[in-house]
Amino acid sequence: MSLLVVLAGAVGMLLLLLTWFGGRTITPEIEDDLDPILGARDPVAIYESHGPFIPMPAHLKTNDQMVEWMTKELPRLTAEIANPRA
Repeated sequence: MSLLVVLAGAVGMLLLLLTWFGGRTITPEIEDDLDPILGARDPVAIYESHGPFIPMPAHLKTNDQMVEWMTKELPRLTAEIANPRA
């Protein structure tokens, strides 16, 4: 009788583990037709649709140069976009 209880408990635990971890092992495949960003022009179109986009200049190479540009030049550029002078 005790062997039957141990066997039933083991099968029950196995089924519990299978239901707990079974759904997590299946990874869904990402289909290409669902991805909105397909071409080289698409990311630019996404940024243009949400307002002004200021690209970082290509001559900035180091982290310090980028931080300096973002703290000094970027606020000035965004202020000019927000308040254009006629």
